[in-house]
Amino acid sequence: MKINVVKLTIKKAASLMEQHAFSSYDLTKECLHRIEAMNQKGPALQAVLEVNPGALDAARRLDQERAEGTVRSLLHGIPLLLKDNIATGDDMHTSAGSFALRDSFASRDASLVRRLREAGAVFVGKANMTEWANFISYTMPDGFSARGGRVKNYFHPDFPVGGSSSGCAAGVAAGFALAAVGTETSGSIVKPSVHSSLVGLKPSIGLVSRSGIIPIARTQDTAGPMAKTAEDAAILLDIMAGCDSEDLATVSADVWKRQRAAHSYDCRREHCRIGVLRQFFAHITPSHKSLIEKKALQRMEDNGHQIIEVGNFAPYENIYDENTPDYLGEEVLIYEFKASLESYLRNWTRERTFLTLKELIQYNELHRDQAIPYGQEVFYRAEAAAESGYDSIYQKARERDYRVCVTCGLEKALQENKLDLLAFPHFYGCTVPARAGWPALTLPVGIDFQQGATALTLVGDQYDDWRLLQMASVLERLLN
Repeated sequence: MKINVVKLTIKKAASLMEQHAFSSYDLTKECLHRIEAMNQKGPALQAVLEVNPGALDAARRLDQERAEGTVRSLLHGIPLLLKDNIATGDDMHTSAGSFALRDSFASRDASLVRRLREAGAVFVGKANMTEWANFISYTMPDGFSARGGRVKNYFHPDFPVGGSSSGCAAGVAAGFALAAVGTETSGSIVKPSVHSSLVGLKPSIGLVSRSGIIPIARTQDTAGPMAKTAEDAAILLDIMAGCDSEDLATVSADVWKRQRAAHSYDCRREHCRIGVLRQFFAHITPSHKSLIEKKALQRMEDNGHQIIEVGNFAPYENIYDENTPDYLGEEVLIYEFKASLESYLRNWTRERTFLTLKELIQYNELHRDQAIPYGQEVFYRAEAAAESGYDSIYQKARERDYRVCVTCGLEKALQENKLDLLAFPHFYGCTVPARAGWPALTLPVGIDFQQGATALTLVGDQYDDWRLLQMASVLERLLN
């Protein structure tokens, strides 16, 4: 049987393997073949930094388990990509795309990797990414890393890829894996998922452990699934979510289990009240606006869903007007980065070559042409903030972000309009759920052959991730 990995979903692949239409070995081999043919050759997508030398052996072992009657989960034998800032205690490096950590190995699997392995996932490789999750330079292009070059969009090399989980997105779109795990601090799952026409979920902070992920900021970092359907994303989230003693932000098992039980993603039919944030439409192209209006919003309304115009969304000026008193700056990320990164370097690297941000800065300066072709201004700011007593600035910024994004933003809009969901066009406004710690999900709408793909970014209540996935699955059926 010829395997069309570009269109194949996790759910369908699990069913076909159960029917013995093909094996995990066959499926993994096809993904690796596509990487060989398209990653550095052909269109040279540069979406994968390295393949897993143990992938086929893992697939063979999982096939043997299936033959003996053991199927661990729907992920049993499913090939996945991992972003290169997620630790794996195997023969693959964990470098965040950087030249400095190009030879670095993690001492063990990140918590989410351990969960996925136990569920039977096969990791085919580490995905390229915007280096250091786009937290080293203000001029670095999306998708570029010193270690892997620049990721290209699968649909057209001139289309944007977004950052920083760009390799994950391009890789899944190209059939290098059936799904991927990316990470986000502010838009890094959402943006590349929009550009590659995927369902990308940035979960509520605390559902998925961050232990073993090269960090930016503990208050906003999370890992999340990037998949072809909302159902596939839910399959991944079910396995990834849970408590971890190494990440105090993880909510109790009782909370996330109650959420999962209360909102099955088996997609019972229900009509949603969807709040559309009109202010943000000023930033999208006319062709994307037309796709969203006609292919998505009109079709939803025609099928009984209520489209509610939300005309005045309080955080809008805080994002796009630098003169506002509550302009949303980067103080929180700048403050939290150094301590978070140094904790990872101490506790997760085998070699312990670098233990401080200052050591990385000095190394980059000595290897400027190879390591930092776009500079490292963000690293300088983070080091300076730690040395100059930034505490009061940080606390005020945290209070501002909560007030603007939660109290006056998402919470107010959902409650006052009695909404199930808020809908941003494309990825505009994604910093709001990122700073709030609320879930955000991309719902692909279509592709314009001049401008690339577009989507709606849907936001639901905090810790209501599975209901958001359920509603997204209902809506994606309408959009076909």
